[in-house]
Amino acid sequence: MPTILLNPTGQSVEQTSALAPRRFRDLDGKTIGLLHSTKHNSDRVLDGLSELLEQRWAVKKVVRQRKPTFARPIPMDQAKALADQVDLVLTGIGD
Repeated sequence: MPTILLNPTGQSVEQTSALAPRRFRDLDGKTIGLLHSTKHNSDRVLDGLSELLEQRWAVKKVVRQRKPTFARPIPMDQAKALADQVDLVLTGIGD
């Protein structure tokens, strides 16, 4: 019987891209998006980050969203809708 070797890493159709140019010197008056990855404790990481941001800067508003699953990238329609509401998005993982 022949030996079959499987590659568990899979393939991704996503492409890497350059980071967006930095538009802000600070976060005063900005609306911040916090994207929960759905991993365990991700919400706690983001809660702590939100507190720190609001203590350090005069953040206008914090908008929270949740990905459907940590196992996949955020759906493009959700990403665009979030981007329309905020000046920048931060995400974090837990565990």
